[in-house]
Amino acid sequence: MDERELIERCIAGDNESWRKFLESYGSLIYGTVTTLLGRFSLHEPALAEDIFASIIEKLLVDRCAALRGFKSDSKFTTYLVSIARNRTYDYLRTLKRRPTISISTPLAGSDQGSEDELGKLIAAALDLDHELEVRLTLEQALKGLSAPESLILQLYYIEGMKDREIGELLSLSVDALSARKSRALKKLKDLVDKGRL
Repeated sequence: MDERELIERCIAGDNESWRKFLESYGSLIYGTVTTLLGRFSLHEPALAEDIFASIIEKLLVDRCAALRGFKSDSKFTTYLVSIARNRTYDYLRTLKRRPTISISTPLAGSDQGSEDELGKLIAAALDLDHELEVRLTLEQALKGLSAPESLILQLYYIEGMKDREIGELLSLSVDALSARKSRALKKLKDLVDKGRL
């Protein structure tokens, strides 16, 4: 059974397909949740399990609207990581936890190890609401990119994940991930230079 057929059978409510879905993608979803919680120094299995359950619920509600919303212009695993990431942030917003995110990698063109303006702003955040506001502002800017490009930059610059970690989540080699990240940064810079953002 290929990926598209599995998705269609899940949408149709086939229980065996849902079991296969969880076998195939459950660890990816749970791994995304625990990785992002770790960025906030939250290492609580019960919390991760609650968020994981809410993600599965989101995939099931309204006759699997989230699954029906998947378009084949990106990888399904990228789509699932985006859902898991957004759901995790929704939970963090309700918890009002203070973030411990540190962005020490320059966005582009800075000396190695120096912080760019975005990094300084996030590092100075006083509470989760402020960090989320900054994150949403960046996400607005990233709308000029494709969903996979945007996700890679968000995971790298907002969550502070390393290339290896992102590559594992998205099933990409470090070299492939690095190349995609470079292309996305160039595209973002071109959009900024042309005044489209």
